[in-house]
Amino acid sequence: MSSKLDFEEYRDPALISEYLNEALASDDLAGFVGAIDTVMRAQNVMALSEETGLRRENLYRMFGAHRDPKLGNTMKMLASFGVQFAVKPRTSVKVKPRDPN
Repeated sequence: MSSKLDFEEYRDPALISEYLNEALASDDLAGFVGAIDTVMRAQNVMALSEETGLRRENLYRMFGAHRDPKLGNTMKMLASFGVQFAVKPRTSVKVKPRDPN
């Protein structure tokens, strides 16, 4: 994953999506949260705070301190970046069928 992009690229939803998907593909939560932090810091954090309803100080703590932020807060941040989560089947892992009983 590229570690640094031009700050302007962190404001383009298509490039943000590419960057965050790359971070998600690694299955490393800390790496993904760090990528959100990088994108967040390229934005107007005060405006993000107002848009998400989350305090600015909490945004820095949630995404910059190696924490496991709540899914709801993460989804609010992604929406404020103009991107969303998408779920797709893994191609590298076979899951055995599970008996529902």
